[in-house]
Amino acid sequence: APIHRVSSRSGQGLPGLIQSLDDLLQDRPSRPDLGRPRLPVDRVFTMPGFGTVVTGTLSDGSLSVGDSIQLLPSGLPGRIRGLQAHSQKEETALPGSRTAVNLTGVDVSQVRRGEVVTHPGQYNPTRRMDVHFRLLADVSSPLRHHTEVKLFIGTSETVATVRLLGTEALPPGEEGWLQLILQTPVVALRGDRYILRRPSPGETLGGGSIVDPQPKRRHKRFDAAVITALESMARGSPAEVLLQAALALGPAPASEVITRSRLTGPASRAALQELLASGQLLALEDMLLTNTHWSALKESLLSFLSAYHNDFPLRRGMPREELKSRLKIQPHFFNLVISRLASEGGIQEFPRWIALPGHLVRFSPFQQVKVDQLLARFAANPTTPPTIKDCQAQVGDEIYAAMLDG
Repeated sequence: APIHRVSSRSGQGLPGLIQSLDDLLQDRPSRPDLGRPRLPVDRVFTMPGFGTVVTGTLSDGSLSVGDSIQLLPSGLPGRIRGLQAHSQKEETALPGSRTAVNLTGVDVSQVRRGEVVTHPGQYNPTRRMDVHFRLLADVSSPLRHHTEVKLFIGTSETVATVRLLGTEALPPGEEGWLQLILQTPVVALRGDRYILRRPSPGETLGGGSIVDPQPKRRHKRFDAAVITALESMARGSPAEVLLQAALALGPAPASEVITRSRLTGPASRAALQELLASGQLLALEDMLLTNTHWSALKESLLSFLSAYHNDFPLRRGMPREELKSRLKIQPHFFNLVISRLASEGGIQEFPRWIALPGHLVRFSPFQQVKVDQLLARFAANPTTPPTIKDCQAQVGDEIYAAMLDG
């Protein structure tokens, strides 16, 4: 990475630093919104007139003003009164953002650093986890079974007991498998990173990633099948592998998603059913897309329709071909999306145009006068009605077109 000399006093070098950061982030994808937000709390305080405020870095989903929330592991319920992301007031905070959450129904004395703000029912705290671990090369002694350590994960800190799997001791610089038994529960997911420290004398031992945050039982320490299972899980569960393939591809035929995942037939079918049942994947006939992609696509489509109705209130809807062009998706997939949204009641579908539910062409009083005057001319001269040009000249092109469509 480039090194920049900067001065906090004079500001010298800061523009170059900012430009380098912009360049680094230019091609980085947005953090995925998996619909299951979690915000590990790193600060808790009160503000006069607002009440309890917690801060943290949001991941895995979005939080919006008015959302019901749950603090874990305490289970305390609450509601979001307000949000700030990077010091800006927001209605919705997105994954990856530094977020301040103003909570109602929660007293500041009830919240502590290390708890996690989530949507109710989406996560289960755990007091046992299987992890892959690397012991630092410069530690003072090997890691042994039944050692008591401090576990740091997210913003939480708790005491844990090490169950060393497959060996009696782990030498400095070596990697291995551990089962950690925690004194207090934490919220964790597969792939989360963690750090272990020796409490006394204080020493950082190493860290790694979580493989199974919810193991069903204490493992037999020298069971080869346990090690084999952990190694397989470390490479990713079939459902997680398939979901990552779908996230990478975007909307695509199911066959392409499965090919990219490199899963075998039975494993891919089971993973697909699991993701469809949980709502993380959506199937539109032969096309698959993630819940994240579907939400973004639906939001864009509805936004285009709303803008079109505002710009052209006398038109019954947006032409199908124009909407398809704005969305920049293939005709087959476009038709599937329109059919799905129409069946859900999210849009009105017509042969030549698409409209939002409830959209009707309504003339203003001034426009209605023009319409009535033109219709009176037709009634007064049934055998010699006005020409098209006469009609357009009298009421205007938009009103004339609306009268034809009506």
